[in-house]
Amino acid sequence: MRSFIFALAAIVPASCEIDRAAADELPTYDIARNCNEETAGSGIGTGAASCTKDETDAKNELDKRWSQFGAYEKKFCIGESSTGGERSYVELLTCLEMSAGNFSSEKK
Repeated sequence: MRSFIFALAAIVPASCEIDRAAADELPTYDIARNCNEETAGSGIGTGAASCTKDETDAKNELDKRWSQFGAYEKKFCIGESSTGGERSYVELLTCLEMSAGNFSSEKK
């Protein structure tokens, strides 16, 4: 029992470090696959191209601003933007902006 407690005491802080490290890096999402899946069957010819542009713009914005967001918000929003199997930089950016109170409908 005592060895279990010591093992647990070593594992819990290590897992917290892994979570913190994961939140320090922008996640890698497959933009092309996600956009193709999202727009499949929509009947709109430019849907995938428009989606790809939006996702790429959001990723570039996240690259610039990633360090401005807190670890808790990053971890939460990474989970939110990955719900349902789709992984979206647009959703991740929107979640982070809303959690930080920086949401604006106008482009900066």
